[in-house]
Amino acid sequence: MSQTHNLEVGTAPRSSRITGQRRLVMRRIINILLACGILLLTWPVLAIAAVVIYCASPGPVIYSTQRVGRFGRLFTLYKLRTMHIHQNTDANRVTAADDDRIVTGGRWMRRLKIDELPQLVNIIKGDMSFVGPRPRDPAIVAQYTPFHREALEARPGLTSPGTLFYLACGEAHLQRQNLETAYSTLLSKKLALDIDYVRKRSIPGDIWLLIRTLGTICKIPGAGFGERHLDKVSELVQPTRQGRSGAVPPGTCAAEAGTGSQKDPGPD
Repeated sequence: MSQTHNLEVGTAPRSSRITGQRRLVMRRIINILLACGILLLTWPVLAIAAVVIYCASPGPVIYSTQRVGRFGRLFTLYKLRTMHIHQNTDANRVTAADDDRIVTGGRWMRRLKIDELPQLVNIIKGDMSFVGPRPRDPAIVAQYTPFHREALEARPGLTSPGTLFYLACGEAHLQRQNLETAYSTLLSKKLALDIDYVRKRSIPGDIWLLIRTLGTICKIPGAGFGERHLDKVSELVQPTRQGRSGAVPPGTCAAEAGTGSQKDPGPD
């Protein structure tokens, strides 16, 4: 039976609800058409990446895991596996860019976000959108405060302001000596940016975020979100329950930044 994380949703005037519903329908149509088009264009890339993974590391090519979606509903997320299976379970649960658990070819797949392409299926199914807060592991969402749960009011996405902040500044925040504690601080900043997005989201804004994401992947200066963007939402930066305790619960950080073992969720 599907598990749902409770979330209170306020009511709105009827005219506002109708406008909002039309916007959701339009966004859904755009998501389906765009996802189908990209899948048709990128299937050769997916095929090559699958062969590279299969040759580099025994095990399944596709990694699937449970993630928390809109309004706390659980769904199965898909991505290409870029880490070895059967790693030491005592290893650090957060994966940095130079982690030796990443398979041959996995770094360029993660760098170019090729490993995220199977999530186009999640978009077509309606689990995700192109733009929205990144879907997280239930164990991490369990550490959200009621304030942070506002990020669950939108469908999770491939990219978001929080993702752009991670791509631009994430590695600088993750100190190798204490990755899991550093990640708690980073997570609160990403959630602040994503909550601000949920409050102000629009279709033109989503298009602009997609353009900025492509620019960030291509290393175009200024395309990502930096500290100046974080300053604008400083009042939304609040520690999660895990942040107040000083560390991410054991085994849950893997859901966000990569793992050993068989889990392989990716950097954000």
